Amino acid sequence: MKTLLVYPRYPDTFWGFKHALDFISAKSAFPPLGLLTVASMVPSDWEKRLVDLNVEDLTDSDIKWADLVFVSAMTIQAQSVDKVLEQCRKAGATVVAGGPHFTHLYQQIEGVDHFLLGEVEETFPEFVHDLSLGQAKPVYHAPEFPNLDKTPSPQWDLIDFSNYTSMLLQYSRGCPFDCEFCDVVALFGRKPRYKTPDQFLDELDSLYNAGWRGNIMIVDDNFIGNKKRALELLEKLVQWQEERGYPFFFVTQASINLADQKEILQLMAKADFKQVFIGIETPSSDSLKECDKTQNLNRDLLAAVRMIHSYGMEVMAGFIVGFDADPPTIFEDQKNFIEAAAIPTAMVGVLMVWYGTRLWDRMEREGRLLGHSSGDNVLDVAALNFEPKMDREVLVSGYKNLLRRLYEPESYYNRVLAFFKDYIQQKNGPGRKPTQRELAAFFRILWRLGILDSNRKHFWRFFLTSLFNGYDIGMAASFAANGYHFWTTSQNLLGQ
Repeated sequence: MKTLLVYPRYPDTFWGFKHALDFISAKSAFPPLGLLTVASMVPSDWEKRLVDLNVEDLTDSDIKWADLVFVSAMTIQAQSVDKVLEQCRKAGATVVAGGPHFTHLYQQIEGVDHFLLGEVEETFPEFVHDLSLGQAKPVYHAPEFPNLDKTPSPQWDLIDFSNYTSMLLQYSRGCPFDCEFCDVVALFGRKPRYKTPDQFLDELDSLYNAGWRGNIMIVDDNFIGNKKRALELLEKLVQWQEERGYPFFFVTQASINLADQKEILQLMAKADFKQVFIGIETPSSDSLKECDKTQNLNRDLLAAVRMIHSYGMEVMAGFIVGFDADPPTIFEDQKNFIEAAAIPTAMVGVLMVWYGTRLWDRMEREGRLLGHSSGDNVLDVAALNFEPKMDREVLVSGYKNLLRRLYEPESYYNRVLAFFKDYIQQKNGPGRKPTQRELAAFFRILWRLGILDSNRKHFWRFFLTSLFNGYDIGMAASFAANGYHFWTTSQNLLGQ
């Protein structure tokens, strides 16, 4: 059996880092972890190929080679999904589809022969068995949330590491919090499920032995969803890093109550976690109450961010405008909070209503739904999929102006410099020397942003201030590249 695994293309978004990737000569930020994991579930006597449309094109000959085409995607990839399914239809391919986009919307999607809905640890073996008997069903539903000890390591040999800036691993699924707008609980449940620490370290070993060095994002919905399990991993992860001279550094996602967990923060710093994404959403208490973001209430959010910065981790944060309870001052409030918290990477979007969330159910009851979300709450704000309480034009124009003010170069660089004052760099191990690829990226950043770019005066003020103050100059260059991406992406939205 010949199996082709296809990952559709992402549009140009904040999260894709498209305009920063050019500096490091990479084609995509992240590989398709889900498909690489599914590939390890495929019977060993099947032939396998993977095509990631974010790094290469899908050809008709690719499809004609395959007996089965597996497609996995999130909703933001929907436009590319439609093109892939049409290409497969014309080639007469048998298509098997799974992942969040298909799990939520499979009844509205044509061109798929077999849907594997939910998590595939349970459904994939059943599908393979039925297929061998010629009795494969159109739809397979995961009967329950599976134990992750059934999940194999990703099959890294299907990708070229040089195409990516970061690898992905997963330790847990699920989140104990049930924010109204979030679909994580619908997809993965409120009780986090974990791999064993040794299982996770085996996956690290597989990446290490395959030759990867550098950034790894742990894609858990909430890394501290179960604090005891997080500590179990961190204690072993610190030892693993020390024994190998710190070949990796980590990024993950967590809730704001991470700031309360001193032992976890200490171990994350020792294990070399560089960044953590946190959904702060809004400084408005009324809006936090509206969306049941209980973990963010009754606390000093600014102090929490600064606490995490003090352990050598940059807080990347998600923010949302468009809640019913947002005051008229919300755009100024968001800007002031982000600047006071010194958050360089502030992913600000307009509220979107996702299928499967409690927000979807509420908007449907209130007759305010206008259709499904495109999945892009940054560049597709004109296509709001619900009727907001705030005047639509005021919301869209206020959001665009907020984005412009946050990411115009002078404002962005000032925020990074403020971050450096809070940030305390952790010194772990002998210190990893920059690779040739990273050195080449550094000089490209100096040339393009310091010589060619129209905003070069802001760049040099930022760069020289960082240098004279003894800030991490490699981090400063990376921030500059990311800022260039955010500003360019914002300009596309603003039509400038």
